[in-house]
Amino acid sequence: MTMAAVLALAAPEAAEAQAAPDPAAQIAELQQQIEALRKEVEALKATSVKVTPTWGAAPKFEDKAAGWSFKPRGRLMLDAGTVSNPGDAVVTRNLGFNTRVRRLRLGVEGTIPGGFAYKVEADFANAQVGFGDVTLSYAPSGKPYEVTAGNFETLNGLEQMTSSRFISFAERSAFNDAFVNTRRLGLAGTWKADELRWSAGLFAAHSIDSSLDNDGWIAASRLTWSPKLGEDQLQFGASVQMREYQSNNGGTASTSAGAPSTNQLARLRARPFSQLTDVRFVDTGAFAARGDTILGLEALGIFGPLHLTGEAQWVRVDAYAPGSRLGGDPLDAFASLTQITPDGDPGFFGAYAEVGYYLTGESRGFRDSLWNRTKVAKPFSKGGWGALQVNSRVDWLDLDSGKLKRGFATNFSTGASTPSVALGRGGTQLGLLSSLVWSPEDWFRFYLQYSHARITGGPLAATVRPLSTKPIDERRYGVDSVQARASFDF
Repeated sequence: MTMAAVLALAAPEAAEAQAAPDPAAQIAELQQQIEALRKEVEALKATSVKVTPTWGAAPKFEDKAAGWSFKPRGRLMLDAGTVSNPGDAVVTRNLGFNTRVRRLRLGVEGTIPGGFAYKVEADFANAQVGFGDVTLSYAPSGKPYEVTAGNFETLNGLEQMTSSRFISFAERSAFNDAFVNTRRLGLAGTWKADELRWSAGLFAAHSIDSSLDNDGWIAASRLTWSPKLGEDQLQFGASVQMREYQSNNGGTASTSAGAPSTNQLARLRARPFSQLTDVRFVDTGAFAARGDTILGLEALGIFGPLHLTGEAQWVRVDAYAPGSRLGGDPLDAFASLTQITPDGDPGFFGAYAEVGYYLTGESRGFRDSLWNRTKVAKPFSKGGWGALQVNSRVDWLDLDSGKLKRGFATNFSTGASTPSVALGRGGTQLGLLSSLVWSPEDWFRFYLQYSHARITGGPLAATVRPLSTKPIDERRYGVDSVQARASFDF
């Protein structure tokens, strides 16, 4: 065999030997790849946060580093009780025993990076959909101010602005019902410095509804000073609301729950401290008005298990004068051209004073110038019996106005006015109330409440006291109610 043949046979073996991989190099390369992957996984772990919910009555998901949070919220309030029919004289089935789902709200709340927060609540009580707070707010960290936009209370006093979850009676004071203090669509800003808190806002004259009236407005402001004296908490505050009612709009009445008028017809009235009836024993009836101004004062003190609080509000209604005529605008018209006009601008007043005491030693919750949740010292879940609070209240509402009773029937087309005296317009209501509030856990509350309303005058005085020889606006009678509530919120 020649040398060339030997070399030809050996060439493939040499090439194969040269192409064989180096196991050590392969292992080193794989180790480098694994180390690179490990570093990528560690980097991903460093940039991700495991978010697990914290629990109260509902889960709350929160990423504090990023600024995100999300929490479902809601409340359920079931009422049962009876409201007396004085002398069985009022022809209605809406007095006596009744039950009601007072509130059934579901919603969400949370925070957004950058200092923003949101809240949305829908109310499904009475098989209808309404809305609670629907807001977007901005409160930058470390700054003394915040801004809120949406559907919320119009800075209208301590009890009205306090959540229904934390009030000490089943319903708020009668003047909040009569003066139509409620939520409206608007924008408000708040400035905070130590013990001072000042809020001001501008609102539409309606809340979230189908109303398209666009010229009613409310300007409101509230100022509070909340000093602490050792462990005791005090607060003093004042508020003002200037409200311009929605204008007449071709005679079509607005159904907005957020305005005390329909086509500039004001009407102030109140239930006898219970929403288990729709009968109002004090009621001004409708009268022509452009707007009103409400001034309010408030105060509270928390001294361990004892709390004291009270509020007062005055209303002056800017009424149309007798002989008034509407302008030439074809949209400027009442549904009925003849309306009641007072003999001047009537004024009304409401107030309450309350004292409460926790028999189990808790102190009433307070935060951000409003009543808040009370922390139960010995809840059921830890072998205790919960918190037990007793409360008493005097509530006064004066819708009696001589200027309104000496009214006129004015034709807004011709300006012709004729006297329309009605002593039954308005009336006064003095309430004496007591409540027992039991909270087995922080999120459960059970109420038992008794109230007595002493009515003088009003639209039903002649019906209830037909044989009295006194003028209608001097006839007196009483209305009693007993009510229980079971409530849960989260």
